[in-house]
Amino acid sequence: MRHWMENLGWLQGSVVKREDAVQLLELAGKHELLSEPEVILVVASGSCDIANSSDPIVEFSIARYIDRLDGNFTYNKNPRRLQCNLESASSSQVHIELKAHEKIGIQKDDIPEGIMPNFEIKFTQKELDSYVDWLVARYRRPAFPTEFDRRIDAVWDKSKRKKLASKVSAKLMGIYAKVYPDREISESENYSVDLLAITVPNPNATEKAAIENFINQYKQALLDAGMDVGTNQIVNEYQVSVGTFKEYKRFNLDELSYKSDDPLPSEINLP
Repeated sequence: MRHWMENLGWLQGSVVKREDAVQLLELAGKHELLSEPEVILVVASGSCDIANSSDPIVEFSIARYIDRLDGNFTYNKNPRRLQCNLESASSSQVHIELKAHEKIGIQKDDIPEGIMPNFEIKFTQKELDSYVDWLVARYRRPAFPTEFDRRIDAVWDKSKRKKLASKVSAKLMGIYAKVYPDREISESENYSVDLLAITVPNPNATEKAAIENFINQYKQALLDAGMDVGTNQIVNEYQVSVGTFKEYKRFNLDELSYKSDDPLPSEINLP
């Protein structure tokens, strides 16, 4: 049996109108958020789950309107914060921010029947894909071996690395590595590494140069750590096959490892 929400156009990524968001936040007991006018809700549940009446709960991400984007939190770079552009009928773009831990679940039977999604504001398909990947990343935990991370940290200070990354974050989707062996090793063993930088389409010459400098600094750090470095590629997101991409893992600016209990960054699904 299909649920009434499907008939009214509710899908994963649908934005809840502010007045309806207030009702749902009250149902969830989130009274402290009612005084924040920038707070809205985005449907996190899958479209199939919304449509199926046997699934009793709809999950929503708590989102906030923001004035501008910070490149460090776009393109799924950060596992805990995501910033997106949404299309708006009344303006060219609307910016929102979401935090991974801020979600609510509402029983479908408690949702006021007949409420409509906000069709005036919506995700583009690309931004929706990024949002869904970011949600999935909360439970998917790729990581480099701790020994691999330790050797890099010994030769390249984390704070300097993060500062340099912030200068290219708007155009760089991530620095990735294929590491062999992909396990903890002894002091007498060594890692072999291939590097891959993935950019947005069409960075200009200055942006490309900055990204090339960044990946070269990664290469130098790996060499300084005594590792063998093979290929060193810079490509845009449309130039990577799924097969190639699955061989790589993304460097995470939080510097998490197998020994950490925190969630790790997502691996972006590319065409």
